Amino acid sequence: MLSTTRTRLTLGAAAAAAVIGGLFVAVPANAATGDITLANSTFTAGDWGTGLDVSGSGFTADTTVTITVSYTDGAAVLGQQDVTADATGAFASEVFTPSASLPLPAAGEDVTVQATSTDGDTSNTIVLDVRAPQGISASTTTISTDDLVDPNVGIRITAAGYTPGETVTMSTVYNGETLPAMTFEADRSGSVDAAIFLEQGTAEAGRIEFTLTGETSGVANSITITVTGDDIVAGPGPLSPAPAPAPAPTTPGTLPIVSG
Repeated sequence: MLSTTRTRLTLGAAAAAAVIGGLFVAVPANAATGDITLANSTFTAGDWGTGLDVSGSGFTADTTVTITVSYTDGAAVLGQQDVTADATGAFASEVFTPSASLPLPAAGEDVTVQATSTDGDTSNTIVLDVRAPQGISASTTTISTDDLVDPNVGIRITAAGYTPGETVTMSTVYNGETLPAMTFEADRSGSVDAAIFLEQGTAEAGRIEFTLTGETSGVANSITITVTGDDIVAGPGPLSPAPAPAPAPTTPGTLPIVSG
């Protein structure tokens, strides 16, 4: 059977606010005084599209407001734009494209938009929803039967373009035989990641085709892996000791014996 595991990205826990005497929570020294909104906060990594469309209000009248796009809590500035607040402290529909490429955030990191004025006003922070570009890749496109049955090698597949949180179904066809489907959950970037090896059955030369389809988005990505080498029976044989238990998969389910 083909066995699969999935690596999930985890987000770092936000630091808790300090509690004073068990009764009071410390308040930030500079609370937000301005307010910004974005016409669109969803982007594809590497593509700013038509740019950021930012509007603001609540700033000191007639001051210069600097819009800053940054990565990892301001550690890297991706772009800035200056605008002037009107007599009411507002500015409308300022469109600009940051100078730096839009990264795909790593676990626990974000791309954010914030604004400050020359009079000390600060705004709320908006976190962009950055998605991975649609596509599929594998650790290899040709694998030997030896490596296919080795849980430390196998095939690693990454597919993207899905809606974050949606169920993604993986169908598998090995040398013309359709195997039962497996499901995954797309991460916050719309990606799924699977490590696959032949756990039981016979690894034989031929082709394995994987297709991963989003349940709600309908996005489908396919890739074909070529298998080379002599037939190898996976799993414990009559003269071989049973291997140590493998780590439990993060996504339950295994595929049945594919041949032999």
